Amino acid sequence: MKGIPHENPIRPTFSTAILWTVLALFSLCPDLPSAFATGSSPDPQAGLPESGTNLPRITSRDREVNDIIRLIREGRLPKSYRLAKSYADRHPRDLTAIYLEAYVEKKIGFFQRSLRTLQSGLTIDPGNMDLNILKAEILIREGEVEKARRILKDLQKNHPENALVRKDLLSTYSFTGNRLPNPVPMDQHLFSLGEIQAPFSPEPLLPEILPSWESGLSVLGIGYQGGAVFAGDAQVETPMADNLRFLAGSTEYEGLSSGRAAGSANWSYGGFELQWGGRLALLFEGGDSSLNRGGFYGHVLYESQDLTVDLQGMDDMIWGDFGQSVQLGGLESGGSLSAVLQIADRVSAGLSAWLYDLTLENGAIPYGFLHNTFGYMDVQLARDPSLDLMAGYDDWTIEARTPAVAALVPEIMRQQYLMVALNVARNYGNGLSLNGQLGGFSDFYNHVTSYEGVLGLRYPVSPHGSLFANSVYFGESTLYSGPSEELMLGLNLFF
Repeated sequence: MKGIPHENPIRPTFSTAILWTVLALFSLCPDLPSAFATGSSPDPQAGLPESGTNLPRITSRDREVNDIIRLIREGRLPKSYRLAKSYADRHPRDLTAIYLEAYVEKKIGFFQRSLRTLQSGLTIDPGNMDLNILKAEILIREGEVEKARRILKDLQKNHPENALVRKDLLSTYSFTGNRLPNPVPMDQHLFSLGEIQAPFSPEPLLPEILPSWESGLSVLGIGYQGGAVFAGDAQVETPMADNLRFLAGSTEYEGLSSGRAAGSANWSYGGFELQWGGRLALLFEGGDSSLNRGGFYGHVLYESQDLTVDLQGMDDMIWGDFGQSVQLGGLESGGSLSAVLQIADRVSAGLSAWLYDLTLENGAIPYGFLHNTFGYMDVQLARDPSLDLMAGYDDWTIEARTPAVAALVPEIMRQQYLMVALNVARNYGNGLSLNGQLGGFSDFYNHVTSYEGVLGLRYPVSPHGSLFANSVYFGESTLYSGPSEELMLGLNLFF
């Protein structure tokens, strides 16, 4: 896996700034104030404050309730808990008393006790929004994301404009270690077939959580020894109605390499997404490229409590992994099948297989077939922050048509490697998600060892928009010869 010599190699250095930025965020954000603090008044029927990181200002004619709330705001949790528990014992059917007791139990860290307290209130009023929001937040913190998502989806249907429900629901689609299917979902058309680390975007096939229009803009840059490729995707999606929504967009590619003029390509597309029962999603896109070739992309995703199955396929789409493949009019057709099984509470296993047909010069020159199999085990060591240990094996083969054709794009023809990675992720009360990963690789076919580093973040700047970024560094890439860097930036808007 030695680097291919070039007269003026392009060195991968453009993501250093974001690496240090995300590291700084990890160290400076132990408990950020909520960006969604609404300060709204309590429900006049229930008399409860909204849940969340900060307790909003509320008024009550009950002096004892006011004293409990004042102590919570002052951070005097032991005393506020004694008062809240005493008050709840004397008012067992008062929802305000039940909420305050559960809220303080959550703040102290008595999560299971808080869930039991909340259940006593939900027995009285099963649809109470405030009690359900607090329950969902505790379930998220405890790693019961699917249960929390179901609660929040029901609340969102009845309260579509509630910013807190929207924020908590979005957080259930944030980084969750390596338990997402592999390879990375290709819906944004910005992907690298060499990716096996944490996903760039933490919202794969984002379901019908927002009854609004969505617009997304993503840019990806990949630098490697002897070349670089840049891509940008702009997309707009209609609101979800009757489990169906439509989308349209365009992806632009720019390829660079030593000794060749820059090349470009375009893919314009339209399609739809269909949901069934909250477990099955279908995405289909058809379009046309700048190479005057019609193509399509399809994605089927099935999610249950213990099993995720991911099937993706494409025909005559831009081969955008390399500057050389863009310059030479590369196309790819094929697909992937991935599955992730939750074996135990904190143990999961994944398996994926890819098969692609790669061509150059608008299909006139067959490049070869890629087939790849990757399997891994994931053990979650901790939940707050989420800490995952992952170990896997990858077998990668490209059957190039001829050595001369293989030399046109610097693909690695054969790999067999073991990898171990440690992934850490944390979701903050204001919706910020931070993600980092360190991994080591041992390619015993090419007798090469390597390492990777991944840093990423997503931050909701408002209930109507969020930013995300992800940066990857490989000491010795599993796709490119030599080191490589990848940087992705994006913006999602909801309106």
